[in-house]
Amino acid sequence: MSNDHNQRRRTNPGASGESIHYHAPSWISTSDLEQEVLWAAVADSRSFQPEERFERLDAYFAADLEETESQYRCSLLRLLADFRPQLAELLGGPREY
Repeated sequence: MSNDHNQRRRTNPGASGESIHYHAPSWISTSDLEQEVLWAAVADSRSFQPEERFERLDAYFAADLEETESQYRCSLLRLLADFRPQLAELLGGPREY
């Protein structure tokens, strides 16, 4: 299990406090990205995991930031990385740390 934990930390450096920026590919629609974030949050809401990632999700949408479509898509991938780090990396890959 410790290997899985280390793999997850490497895949999602944002979970350890590091900044990560994803690049959302054009082949996946914004609505599909939104849906993936929603599905991941709903699936994890049934577990007894720490709620820090739910707080980040709530804070992001509560802030109601003015973003371009591209920035919004990258933000969705960062949020998805909190719930499904490997999926976020497969979809957009880390652009920079």
